[in-house]
Amino acid sequence: MTVSPTRQPSRRSAPVPAASGAGGSETSTGFESSPQRLRRVLRTRPAETRVQLTLSRIGQLFRADEYPRILAEAASGAQSPVTTGRRIAVVGSRGGAGKTTVAALLARTYASLRADTVTAVDNSVGAGTLGLRLGFTGAPSLADLAHSLNGQTPSSLADLAARLGAAESNLLVAGGAATASPPGAGADDDAARAARAVSRFCPITILDCGTGMELPSTSWAIQQSHAAIFVTPATVAGLEDARRYAEQWNGAGSDAAIPLLTLVLQTDARNPVDAVEEAERLSHHGTVAVALPYDRHLAGGVELDLGLLSRASLLTSTTVASRILLAATGKAKP
Repeated sequence: MTVSPTRQPSRRSAPVPAASGAGGSETSTGFESSPQRLRRVLRTRPAETRVQLTLSRIGQLFRADEYPRILAEAASGAQSPVTTGRRIAVVGSRGGAGKTTVAALLARTYASLRADTVTAVDNSVGAGTLGLRLGFTGAPSLADLAHSLNGQTPSSLADLAARLGAAESNLLVAGGAATASPPGAGADDDAARAARAVSRFCPITILDCGTGMELPSTSWAIQQSHAAIFVTPATVAGLEDARRYAEQWNGAGSDAAIPLLTLVLQTDARNPVDAVEEAERLSHHGTVAVALPYDRHLAGGVELDLGLLSRASLLTSTTVASRILLAATGKAKP
């Protein structure tokens, strides 16, 4: 049965914990702080202005709207059955490129389209922001999860869910600074085992990696994944990174066997470099690339709400989710 791209999966009986530091909450003095107020405003800011929405709705009155059909077709790959847990690494070479935005966007997209459980893992060095983007900042880190497992696989999905944060009934989160033993010899092996344990119960695991392809945590994430997305901004330096890295990836080495999709982000509405044109240029020269246009809601840097994305962003995120999952399951190239 095909699930509507805008339908949220039904809630399970387990309660969803409240996000720590949620926007709009009051301080001990009873007043909303400036960061809280800003977070509240940004998390509810739609991608399109009222004028844009009005013009779009007026236009739909005079022409047939094919968007729902196109979106449903784009979602089919993201809803395909997964018999063995698949891990997708989100990587990049530059800070601020949008890796965490893409990881959170993928996690939200899969959770909205599927009835099974999806897990998003913050694999960055130190305290990342994946939990914030998903609305749950109290989730344990992957290192803490490994420490709690202590070499033992969770006995059930409920057991695993109890050790993680729940951004939604079918979206689990691992993220934040580690409080268990500090990184050292064997730490990456422990994290890799924890990631594999998650995959036993979750068909899809998203690994949001830190900045820099040389990081040990990024290396093991790639080696443990079934597909990867290289996120780069639509800048001269970012595009050169994408071209160079795709060449290295497709060259000799074990990474060449892992499907790679390059995602070019329009991170600034005033940027003269057009992400769509540059993604097409990369694809023409042999790098499989897709562009994610500028989206005012995504640019807010706080919790993501799929309902506030522009049509173009929602279609792109759904298309990318389908393509990378089909690649991870070996059903198609990215």
